[in-house]
Amino acid sequence: MRRAWGRWSAGALAFLICGASPWLGPAAAQMEQPKRGGTLRAAMIGEPPSLDLHWTTATITQQVTWHFYETLFTLDAKFQPIPHLAEGYEAMDGAKRYLIRLRKGVKFHNGKEMTAADVVASLERWGRVATPGKATFQTVEAVEAKGPSAIEVRLKEPSAVLIMALAIPGSAAVIYPKEVIEATGDGQLKQFIGTGPFKFVEHKPDRHIKVVRFDEYAARPEAPNGYGGRRTAYVDEILFIPVPDVAVRLAGAETGEYHFAQQIKQDQYDRVKAMPALEPSINKPGNWATAVFNMKQGLFTDKRLRQAFHAALDKEPIMEAAFGHAEFYRLDPGISFREQAWFSTVGAERFNERDKDKARRLLKEAGYQGQPVRWITTREYEWMYKIALVSKQQLEEVGFKIDLQVLDWATLVQRGNKPEVYDVFSTGFTMAFEPSLGASVQCNWPGWWCTPEKEQLLQAMMREPDFKARYALWEKVQALFWEEMPRVKYGDSFSLDVKRKELKGFRTTPHLFFWNAWLDKR
Repeated sequence: MRRAWGRWSAGALAFLICGASPWLGPAAAQMEQPKRGGTLRAAMIGEPPSLDLHWTTATITQQVTWHFYETLFTLDAKFQPIPHLAEGYEAMDGAKRYLIRLRKGVKFHNGKEMTAADVVASLERWGRVATPGKATFQTVEAVEAKGPSAIEVRLKEPSAVLIMALAIPGSAAVIYPKEVIEATGDGQLKQFIGTGPFKFVEHKPDRHIKVVRFDEYAARPEAPNGYGGRRTAYVDEILFIPVPDVAVRLAGAETGEYHFAQQIKQDQYDRVKAMPALEPSINKPGNWATAVFNMKQGLFTDKRLRQAFHAALDKEPIMEAAFGHAEFYRLDPGISFREQAWFSTVGAERFNERDKDKARRLLKEAGYQGQPVRWITTREYEWMYKIALVSKQQLEEVGFKIDLQVLDWATLVQRGNKPEVYDVFSTGFTMAFEPSLGASVQCNWPGWWCTPEKEQLLQAMMREPDFKARYALWEKVQALFWEEMPRVKYGDSFSLDVKRKELKGFRTTPHLFFWNAWLDKR
């Protein structure tokens, strides 16, 4: 059985986000004429832990690197998968074989043309190294080249999520040259070569990551459509500048040192609106704020301690302290966002228990003797630090002893992979377009939520093509979340970014990008 691209994406790949967002209009619809040239300076929250997008789920790595790396598929205006480096695909044998046709004439930044050999090597490495890749490849039997311009993915069982898995931005299935992968293996990349509209030039730690326009870029012919369609590098270069101090990011945007600054304190929203040179934007949905328990070793392998930790918390004052302005947070029990078709209120009664007596009782049952809870957090995302600080106060009221360790973000991400050095870490989970592949539920992601029932539910989701049946399975996953409590969900948060008015064509989206944007003044 064969299914063409359009029919299959409308059926088995119905991973719908409710409604459309204003950022999704194509550049052609804008009234102003794009201009070429200039250096775009973006103030980022810090250094990415890696420039290897297979290697990490860190959002800042994705935000920087997908300007020079690309995927076979990406997401359109309704967050549906559409071809990008791929020309199209066919699902055969009841979705157990996928033939993916590749675009011809696509060049890597080293001048070499992309072929099926590069795609096979990249996907195989992604399946070994990346969090969503490992989840996807549990059912992959083989990936083979079918000539220079096509590949075939053979599966052990039908998959309803393969094409979406190849399209999601985070820890993405980006395509590297085969020789780069062979030189690196499963270690972190040493060469940063992709096919994107910008090419990597240099990384000077604590100064900038510099990318420049790739003049031989093979753009798609279609109009811009979400993250897909035609991508144009209007600016000559982009400097991604690490600026960990949030006040410095805002001041630099106000003076014109930066054209864009991310993660401004939400209590500055009214002030920013009054600044004549700046435009504020609210990223909604942003992420759900969380504390992730280490379930592989240490204190929180005991579910009673995880439940005690959770029962002690009063989340409203924690979220208020972290985000300040009421427009930037909401208390919500869903582990998918309210804006998604996957949203559920299952387990809502356990979301914000605020039961200190229960917490003390569970601590006693678990035999807790005041051992320090090693909590690693960061001030580069100031809200993470504030959540940890206020939580520490509440937890110590019931008898926990919290050892709060403040690190830079890159170090926190590195330590998160070492179960011997922490008990809890701070982070946030961004939108998982395909929930069964989201980091928040993966066994192989730091925290290691690996219970058999949850794994079986996720595998069933990945096989099931019917949305209603998949949704029912997802609700069971969420019910397990609130029973087993592998992470604390504090609530949904929405970040505040600012841009200068001379930065045109830029749209606020869940995933930052600067192609199709230009500078009106240079």
